[in-house]
Amino acid sequence: MNDVLTLLKFLCQPSGAGGTDLLDEYQRVFAQTITGSNSMLALAFWRGRVALWTILRACGLREGDEVILPAYTCDMVPIAVKFAGGKCVYVDVEPGGFNSSLEHIADSITNKTKAIICQHTYGIHQPAHKLAALISNRPITLIEDCCQLISSDSSHGTVAIAGDAAFFSTQWSKPFSTGLGGMAVFSNNKLYAASRDILAAFSQEANRRRAQSLALQLLLYRLTVRPKTKAMIAFLYRWAQRVGMVKGTTTPEEFDDRMPSDYLRGAVNVQAVIGEKQLKQWDKNVKHRRMLTEFYLKHLPELGVDITPMKAGEEKPALWTVPLFVENAGQVLSRAGRLGLPVASWFGPPPVHIVSPSAKRFDYRIGQCPRSEWMVAREIHLLTSPEVTAKQAGDAINLIKQHGRIANY
Repeated sequence: MNDVLTLLKFLCQPSGAGGTDLLDEYQRVFAQTITGSNSMLALAFWRGRVALWTILRACGLREGDEVILPAYTCDMVPIAVKFAGGKCVYVDVEPGGFNSSLEHIADSITNKTKAIICQHTYGIHQPAHKLAALISNRPITLIEDCCQLISSDSSHGTVAIAGDAAFFSTQWSKPFSTGLGGMAVFSNNKLYAASRDILAAFSQEANRRRAQSLALQLLLYRLTVRPKTKAMIAFLYRWAQRVGMVKGTTTPEEFDDRMPSDYLRGAVNVQAVIGEKQLKQWDKNVKHRRMLTEFYLKHLPELGVDITPMKAGEEKPALWTVPLFVENAGQVLSRAGRLGLPVASWFGPPPVHIVSPSAKRFDYRIGQCPRSEWMVAREIHLLTSPEVTAKQAGDAINLIKQHGRIANY
């Protein structure tokens, strides 16, 4: 109810919603809460992909410089690299896992490598500190993709940043949500200062309109979205995006060769206020996700799923979602949607970098990362978000038992 009242206030006072005076405190609280450190510096953005773009530009990326990144990732990562002027160099998922292997990343480094994006897929912790040690004497910026990472430390529930910087997303489905939003966190002070200067030059035109639109979307979400209604609301949201009623998570313009004129935008007060409220619940959020992760990992072996790579050295991980692969992903997702069960997919249509019409534009050759391509076509996952109950999680497992055709690569 507090969120509803706050959002109603912002709708009535768009100048306050679109202001930026509350961002400094939000950035400080985010860095301290998520990393557990008072020394980390943070910058807030309208979306997480813009945080990545800013870090890339701040590290001195120039046209033709290479950026190593996982092939098993969403559209927005290679799109941000291309908008920043870089060349994408893809690394496949390691056999039996979900992240790119450190060996394959190391083999991809050339004298043109300017940055490496280390992704913690599904919240499964990638040992970024080993990668940082590997490149410690090279002029390469290590950027951690923490958009799905809940915790890298079971005992404290915080994220230890080993790279020069990390970027986070606070979009609708991420570890916590401000509707739209992102954050960059820095251990490298020079990179922070350069990023801050770049962010300061972003246009603030239409901040009030953007903030008011986001406040309305958040209000409707709080009032209408429940497990039983989530699939239908998602369908209506995508429709509203297509017809231009709302400016959603992604826009068609982002898939063009040229960066959209409104791509580079910083965060606004409505994101800061909702974000700080979410951060106050962070410990509770992590505990809930750890509990549901443990529940799923207890039952997935009954289906023939190897859970070893999901633990990544942790006995009790807290994952953003718990992944598995089925040959009939569309059928399972359709049934889950009708029943309001916490089963979803990271990929609707395949990412633009691994489909024939656009692969070349994103520096990808079809077939070069076969495991990633196989996974994209079969991926589903079990949600661990705070609104998911133990009963719903059990019903989701039963659905997959009855209707899922488990696939093993």
